[in-house]
Amino acid sequence: MDDLQRAQNFMSWFENSCADEVVPWRWGVTLFNRQFPNVYMLNFVRVEGTPPDLDFEELVAAANELHGRAGHDHRDIVIQDAALGAALAPEFRRNGWEVSTLVIMAYRGGIPPGTRSIVRELTPGELRAIRAHSLASGPSAKEPEKIRQLIARDALLARVAGARFLGAIVDGQAVCSADLYSDGATAQIESVLTLEPYRRRGLGRAVVAEAVRAALDSGHDFVFLVADDEDWPKSLYASMGFEPLGRFYDFLKAPD
Repeated sequence: MDDLQRAQNFMSWFENSCADEVVPWRWGVTLFNRQFPNVYMLNFVRVEGTPPDLDFEELVAAANELHGRAGHDHRDIVIQDAALGAALAPEFRRNGWEVSTLVIMAYRGGIPPGTRSIVRELTPGELRAIRAHSLASGPSAKEPEKIRQLIARDALLARVAGARFLGAIVDGQAVCSADLYSDGATAQIESVLTLEPYRRRGLGRAVVAEAVRAALDSGHDFVFLVADDEDWPKSLYASMGFEPLGRFYDFLKAPD
């Protein structure tokens, strides 16, 4: 198994573990969580492999039916195959969908230098506080129920994927954080965020470095993360020793 497949398998395992309903369908599986219907990462349609008969109109119709049956206002389709996602991206854009090209990056560096003077594992209260602060100033600011679900999901992530939450502490407050998911051998770093007043201070780099260090110190032999292929953090991760393995696509139609 190559490293790209290993990362994809880990993400599929993680996504399936977080769902309370995993239903096979014509081109893959649907993954829904009834407790967190407003959290898109827990409620989406996944296209697996390279189905030769995949058709845009039929795909959207199927997603509408599956999400509609679950009572969702959003529609979210993840296509694992990069070539297939790239081929369909123009059609999704023309029809008003948000298109995200995501790159899987594996850590190829050595043991990062220690940053434990400012980075440590967050308490549940610290994690809730930084999540709430970040979400209150983001796109979900006017959706209190969505914010509640996004904060509450952390307990689910810790339970099903051994999630740990690391953060940089400045003046006694958590101002930058990252999730670390694990199956015991593979680790994924996810949800890196820095509160706006504390950006451009190297805190994101420090938290990611400490997450890598924590994963390697606890016996993981493969560490990866997912970055937006069109955003600047990808370059930061590359400078830290992360190497691109491959891409996949996420197509989202959020409620009006």
